[in-house]
Amino acid sequence: MIIKRIIAVVIVTLVVVFSFAKSDTVKSADHLDDYVYEMDWKSNFTILQLTDIHWSTGSNIAGEDTGSMKYITKVINEAKSHAGGSIDLIEVTGDTFMLSTPQAVKKFIEFMESFEIPYAMTWGNHDREGKYNPNWLSKQFLNAAHCVYIEVDNDDVHERCNYVINLKDTNNKVKWQIFHLDSGASYREGATDLGLTYDYIREDQINWLKAEHDKAKTDSNSSNIPSICYYHIAQTDYDTLFNDLLAGGSKVTKSKFFKLEGFAASDYATSMNDCFKANNVVASFIGHAHANDWTCTNTDGIIYGLGVKTGTELYYYPASFGMGKDSKGIGCYGNISSTYTEEFQVVGASLVTLQSTYASSLKLEHLYLNEVEGANDLIIWETY
Repeated sequence: MIIKRIIAVVIVTLVVVFSFAKSDTVKSADHLDDYVYEMDWKSNFTILQLTDIHWSTGSNIAGEDTGSMKYITKVINEAKSHAGGSIDLIEVTGDTFMLSTPQAVKKFIEFMESFEIPYAMTWGNHDREGKYNPNWLSKQFLNAAHCVYIEVDNDDVHERCNYVINLKDTNNKVKWQIFHLDSGASYREGATDLGLTYDYIREDQINWLKAEHDKAKTDSNSSNIPSICYYHIAQTDYDTLFNDLLAGGSKVTKSKFFKLEGFAASDYATSMNDCFKANNVVASFIGHAHANDWTCTNTDGIIYGLGVKTGTELYYYPASFGMGKDSKGIGCYGNISSTYTEEFQVVGASLVTLQSTYASSLKLEHLYLNEVEGANDLIIWETY
């Protein structure tokens, strides 16, 4: 009898705990405003993408001659100069940290704050590997003055960095949306499955994106609001389009820049293309594959691109504009305008300019910035 009472008490306790947990879950559909950061829209709004910086316990962060801080400063200053003197938003698209420490995280925030430029964070598969927990990491950026990061705690949308920046005109109408999705880190299919793969974007995240886009259209009385999406790990669209390109198919209408390794998508990755078509997402930009900055446009007019790896931490590859393609189809794709044919490192940044409120007005440029000892840095800009 005593055992039965104990079991009954345990069951009741679990039911109560589960009920409280369930009732405390934030329903995203009822709190769509909580995921929104608003910025002023202007013509020629510039977005600089930095990716895969990989500040770790072994990083040369503050080295006087070759440190990451010095390199990123050069990249940001070069982009500002190229864009006419200012950058409106910096997108940091994952793997900013790896095996890092609280001190390194705080140093990065201090560094980014020094530019006084709004910056958005997207998490990659390595960011949560460090001597801190994810809640602590999120809190540091939530409290940073110039960081526009948003995280809704205990919601029903998978993972953390799912939020949107609405660019609004003087009449308070949304003109562009900049979506951020958390593509996760590692994933196993079941509790007993020992085989890990990269994580992927879930249906609840897609549903949240659609809800935010629909709300912006309703609030702004507009049926046509273009948007961009930033996340870290490739979904199936990248492999599908690249394989079609290699096979001589017809899904890719434009292809440019470099592909020097695989995309490293999850075994369970989904396609985002239907979501993008339905919600006027005109471009998707990711990180993750350090040696790639390949970009293509598919027959739906959607751009799928990778940002240029920012800096030389961990690994990166050399390339040249005259390299062509090898037997596996790896190499340079599309019409490269530069006449530079010598080898250089595929490191730098990616710059997006929203020239007007039309989807087709998006301008994409890639920066390759190589530090040259005893000489002026090698700086190459290429337009998509």
